Amino acid sequence: MTALPWPKMPARLVARMLSGHTALGLALSALLYIVCLSGTLVVFHNEFSRWEQPGVTEIEAVTPQTVQTLLENVLGRLEGTPDQVTLVLPTPDVPRLVAGAGEDYWVAEADGTLGEAVAHPFSEFLVTLHMYLHLPAVAGITLVGLLGVMMLGLVLTGFLAHPRIFRDAFQFRRGKSARLGETDLHNRLSVWAAPFHITIALTGALLGLATIGAYALALVFHDGDFEAVFPPIFGGETETGPAPAPDGVADVATAYRNFQAERPDLAAWLIYVNGPGTEAQNIEILTQVPGQLAYFDGVQFDAAGTMIGATGMSDGEAGQNMAAAVYSLHFGWFGGLPVKLAYLALGLALTTVCASGFTLWLIKRREKGRPSPRLERAWIAVVWGAPAVLAATMLGALSGVMAEAVLIPFHWLALAGLIVLAMLFGSARHWSRALRLAAGTLTLAALAVHHAVNAANYQGEASWGVSAGLAVTALILLASTRPWTWRPARDETPASAVQTG
Repeated sequence: MTALPWPKMPARLVARMLSGHTALGLALSALLYIVCLSGTLVVFHNEFSRWEQPGVTEIEAVTPQTVQTLLENVLGRLEGTPDQVTLVLPTPDVPRLVAGAGEDYWVAEADGTLGEAVAHPFSEFLVTLHMYLHLPAVAGITLVGLLGVMMLGLVLTGFLAHPRIFRDAFQFRRGKSARLGETDLHNRLSVWAAPFHITIALTGALLGLATIGAYALALVFHDGDFEAVFPPIFGGETETGPAPAPDGVADVATAYRNFQAERPDLAAWLIYVNGPGTEAQNIEILTQVPGQLAYFDGVQFDAAGTMIGATGMSDGEAGQNMAAAVYSLHFGWFGGLPVKLAYLALGLALTTVCASGFTLWLIKRREKGRPSPRLERAWIAVVWGAPAVLAATMLGALSGVMAEAVLIPFHWLALAGLIVLAMLFGSARHWSRALRLAAGTLTLAALAVHHAVNAANYQGEASWGVSAGLAVTALILLASTRPWTWRPARDETPASAVQTG
């Protein structure tokens, strides 16, 4: 068969296309790594938010009258009447009472008295980094979903490409060569944590691509009506009936009493007052579901507090149960602290697998006589620059030096600046150690500032637990720099300089 003719391309253009291809691979690998690293931290989002405001009064439960007082206080504090008011009730993970609307939220005392404004910018920064990569909502979550699909593909193809991967599950040749050591680290963590990797990738893809999937379902089954996709899963709007609210304020106290009496199997978490002050106002209590993977369920009430419907996420159809479990499975928000600690260990393993995969590619290029020193240094700047910049962002947020609006641009500009500087000069080994040293030092500095500002307000296990975890992390990073080995040994192979460790 005669081969089809292919136009000869200028060598210079081919070189540019190869460089562009490599840069795209680096960018996607970097984004995947950042999503995995930030996701590991987001498992402890509730603990971080409590840690950022350690002086807030923590309570275990509230009375129906407290909830009513809280609603009235919020309506009196807000300028104008919002479309929705949210009351956040204390739960085992976050034993605090919070209320507000839109961008304005306040913590409250046990009697419903409003206190200081909610302020945990670093915690929210981490959530938006992981879920949206700080992009506009739909674009960001879709990109993260596509990264989840890519991760799932990498996991599955990795198994198919290595038929001996289970047979060699406990082989670890760290001291023989850089490539063998990095290969065994990559493969062992991939095998041991494979169920976790698949779960995270699959649930991440489902969460990220849900919006695109909803548009597709709307076009196929609902004549393009996007809003019609969600009621079969999450429940639709319930007719409120003619029952009026006393004095024009929704009777959340009665709704809360009726909820406790009629649904003792659920634990109230959020109370939404929709359309407060209007004739159509109604109440919805979003709940946790003890003993189940379901992330939430919902019960609806009219303005007078009479129960008028339920979402059924925990006891409805199988599809609803699965949809309600996706968040819990992805973030480890079930089973309490033991599950979160397991997700921490497994999340760090997944992050290491992401880092070592691209590192292996760089090592193989070097061993084949096609080294990419600039690319190697750029990857080091991603792997260790990301935690260093996160630590710097945390320091800026806790010290008050950076306003909340500055955190996002600072993070991305600082990381991009490190990558550019690493490509211009230095060695991969020295950049690796310098960035680990920076990450550890900045984390300790953030802890010192946080404790200095809140010395008299520390309370609750979350405050001390997060501080202890960050301190241990900082000390490990500092110890890993091993300042007595800054000069490479004479028998060190060139390929070993590519390693991120």
